[in-house]
Amino acid sequence: MRIFNRIIIIINSALFLIVGAFGVSISINQTASKWSLGLIETFAQYLNSSIAARIIILLFSLFLLFVALFTIIGNIETRRQERTVVLESPLGDIMVSLSAIEDFSKVIKNQIDGLKDIKGKVFARRKRMDVRAKVVLYSDRPVAEVTQEVQEAIINYIKNTLGIEAEIKPTIIVSKVAYKSKEEK
Repeated sequence: MRIFNRIIIIINSALFLIVGAFGVSISINQTASKWSLGLIETFAQYLNSSIAARIIILLFSLFLLFVALFTIIGNIETRRQERTVVLESPLGDIMVSLSAIEDFSKVIKNQIDGLKDIKGKVFARRKRMDVRAKVVLYSDRPVAEVTQEVQEAIINYIKNTLGIEAEIKPTIIVSKVAYKSKEEK
């Protein structure tokens, strides 16, 4: 999906650059305006005389329309999926907000020694949940040890809270390692 998004960005950027440059050139310079008008007339005459050129323009235009349509549909679906997690129960579906799940940081912060601060973000995918947590650690414990405890605590919290067995992928970003002062000990 990332490759598709990059292709869309390149196509959109190229189209905006071309249209923008065309608009600037015809508005600033009268010679450019006459030249572009002549170019458009020549192109229109060529399209009227060549069926192959008309078919190529038609296919390219349909391709651009489909790309635009799929981009809109894909973005709507992605945003709809990423805001909530749906849990199934015998009585009906339960929708849990991702921001409610992100409250794990308040619980985990007090459970782990060596963890000064944590801010989390949860992304729901089709068969897994991605968790990104930015942490500030104290320097009195090894970074690898504390981050592993944070990952385990995140997995346990989400699995116990939601009661799901989906794959949970926590990514820990250590933004700072702070010195622990005497008051904080």
